[in-house]
Amino acid sequence: MAKYKFACADIGMECGFKTEAKSKEELMPKIVEHAKTAHNITEITPDLQKKVEGAIKKSMF
Repeated sequence: MAKYKFACADIGMECGFKTEAKSKEELMPKIVEHAKTAHNITEITPDLQKKVEGAIKKSMF
């Protein structure tokens, strides 16, 4: 089964946050919540959304 992974460092943030989920749909709320609580980002702009989606990695392990 595939896993989807995201790390803040992959979009240039100096942050050690990493998360993974079984689907992108499960992953995005985790990323949004982290952005709010750790980075004070209250709005996910279309540009930021693209950046995050581009940094999500799919692995089979």
